[in-house]
Amino acid sequence: MISFFRIIRQKLLQENRITRYLAYAIGEIFLVVIGILIALQVNNYREAQQTKSRETAFLHGLRSDLLLNLDELHRSIDRYSRAGRSAEVMISYFEGAPITNTDSLNFHTMEVLYWDPFIRNNSTLREMISSGSLGILSDDSLKNELLRMELSYDKIDGDQEHLRYDYQEYLYGPFFRTGDVGQAYNDYMAILGGVEQATKNTRNADVIKVLLNDPAYKNGFFLCLLNAKNLISNLEEMVISTQRSLARIDTQLNKTDTL
Repeated sequence: MISFFRIIRQKLLQENRITRYLAYAIGEIFLVVIGILIALQVNNYREAQQTKSRETAFLHGLRSDLLLNLDELHRSIDRYSRAGRSAEVMISYFEGAPITNTDSLNFHTMEVLYWDPFIRNNSTLREMISSGSLGILSDDSLKNELLRMELSYDKIDGDQEHLRYDYQEYLYGPFFRTGDVGQAYNDYMAILGGVEQATKNTRNADVIKVLLNDPAYKNGFFLCLLNAKNLISNLEEMVISTQRSLARIDTQLNKTDTL
């Protein structure tokens, strides 16, 4: 094809037909430009399709992570709510409420001491950030929401770490030095199983007296109650943010499905 055009140009020059030659040359340049533009358009279309395909894959990954987070958020809200309620019961014992059942006291103690923190699922977002692919998301509101959630999760992690320190400092230490962890665990599991049994441990009365006269131990339950309320509030906000992000992702995926 190139040699064909060269032959035409040479023929026009030999016949001294300059005007036709110039017109032909301009036409040839125009065709080349059009060809380049078409090639660019095809290339841009392919890149756009590849980008859209990657975005869709990331959206599915984000959706999966957020759904796991939603389950984990609800579980953690329930866990901290139970710990908070049991902390209130324990505080009432410190303030003089009668202890009619040592099994119940052991149950509420273990409900508070049981440490099972919230753990986020953000593997897809971490991958996007580390690979520089976060900009691939076409919904800027979704992108901003995800980044804001990451900051909030960092704060929750910090609050949980602070609570864990309080547990170790004020609850685990006194109880492990004085209490009977094995007996408390047995009572806890029995009540969870629907069985309330009289504790046969003769040391219970003395152990309870020592623990209820320990101000650090009492303060530990107060700290648990305060921090649990704060964590529950933050986790509930994350439930709302997660649901909002899931709705945005579903909107984007529905747009992709209709294309």
